[in-house]
Amino acid sequence: MSRTVIGARFQTAGRMYFFEPGPITDDVSVNEWVIVETELGQDAARVQILPTDSPLVQVDPPLGRVVRKATATDKFELAKHKRREADSTQAAKELAQRIGLDIKILGTDWQFDGGNIVIFYSTEATTIDLSRYSTEVAAQFGTRVELRRLGARDETKILTGVGTCGLELCCSSWLDKFSNISIRMAKEQDLPLNQSKLTGVCGRLKCCLIYELETYQEVKGKLPKLGETFHIPSCVSGQCGTGGCAQTQGVSMTKEEIVVGMYDGTKQTLTAEELGVTFDPVPAHVKGVGTYGSDEIPRPERPTPLPAPGGARRRRRRGGRRRGGRPGDTAG
Repeated sequence: MSRTVIGARFQTAGRMYFFEPGPITDDVSVNEWVIVETELGQDAARVQILPTDSPLVQVDPPLGRVVRKATATDKFELAKHKRREADSTQAAKELAQRIGLDIKILGTDWQFDGGNIVIFYSTEATTIDLSRYSTEVAAQFGTRVELRRLGARDETKILTGVGTCGLELCCSSWLDKFSNISIRMAKEQDLPLNQSKLTGVCGRLKCCLIYELETYQEVKGKLPKLGETFHIPSCVSGQCGTGGCAQTQGVSMTKEEIVVGMYDGTKQTLTAEELGVTFDPVPAHVKGVGTYGSDEIPRPERPTPLPAPGGARRRRRRGGRRRGGRPGDTAG
């Protein structure tokens, strides 16, 4: 059964969530702010996918519904929360130092309606008791608190930076999920196995090692391998009288050509077209293909509940799926 949904993100390069359009029809544009209702309350998200009933977006159930397009007042509140996050980050750092906790506070994120704050942190300690810290932070800010521990990649995503290519890091600018990267990917692309050149700012293998992998695998799988002996197309029916008139001595994946040594001692450069080799089109790399490695996602701490006034029932927390693909989100 199809349904019409809107795709939106709570954060740049954050995870995509889907919402029921509510009053929003066709008068909304990409990157426009909207106010959405979730189980944790109202929040602000930026539209990334216009209302659609495409089967490609029917995998995840809607997280909530769109309440309205963001007004000028809403945008003013968003800017105020952004300024407030710098102060709350500093306050969280000072509190951790006063208690003597061995953790590094990376940043904070306020929910639009002020009903929840997420504190991002990292630590090298395998076990650490944060109960006292959680309670004191909740008392200081007067709201529910969620502590979220980040891995090396997620920490870099929060802090941002510039890669060796001279551009903003992919994880900070557009990559909403991490892939499992292995050294095998560098080997298949014939890259020098220089650890310093293959390692990103986070200290892990660069995410971009996967971007052209499919193309290299396609080309490498169809061109003759190094050392392979074969007959070139012009040598019809083995008229050279040998078991193979050419031997591959070099392969250029980017130029899609090979260098061969002929049986008479000469060398030739042959393109894939001259060899009669064709390649199937490789789809463009999808943003965020793959999943996190098991060591990249420490489980987030449970948010600190606050007693509701008048004995009101506390709203149920979305089980582990907080908004916008916040770094460290356990949803793959």
